[in-house]
Amino acid sequence: MYDSVDKNLKLVIALIVIMAVLAGINQIFFKDKAKVKEDKVNQDEILLVDDYNRFYTVSSCVSKYLNYLAANNTEKLLVLLSNEYKTENNITESNIYTFIPKITGNRNFSPKKIYQQRLNQTIYKYYVYGTIEKDSLNTSSSKEDYYIIVILDESTMTFAIEPYDGSMFK
Repeated sequence: MYDSVDKNLKLVIALIVIMAVLAGINQIFFKDKAKVKEDKVNQDEILLVDDYNRFYTVSSCVSKYLNYLAANNTEKLLVLLSNEYKTENNITESNIYTFIPKITGNRNFSPKKIYQQRLNQTIYKYYVYGTIEKDSLNTSSSKEDYYIIVILDESTMTFAIEPYDGSMFK
């Protein structure tokens, strides 16, 4: 009886050792390959956004920015502008309107095209083209082309804005 228990015990120990060796081999040889795939993000690849949810999310970010702009809410605008853009242009509360155009009155934003560029695993840069239309009851509404960049961080669910000249769309 002890003979069969010893055999089973030896078999279990042998299986555990084999599994440990295979797990070690897996970690040594295949961990680096998986990591390389995760880190490879082609920043030069810019794609048209065709996902409705993503399109709407980015459009909502632009609308929020335009609302703050129309309300002259400098404090909120400073929060929305990307840190890189603020640093490059030394933007402060006192000089913010020299770098972004003032908008008067309520405006409706209608996105036409959005392109996305993946910067890393969680951050995307969106090049947005749309039109803004002034809300007006008395006069006929006029539409203006509007271009902007939205940087969206999926890990923290935050976004930032950068003014854009629209060179991609022209």
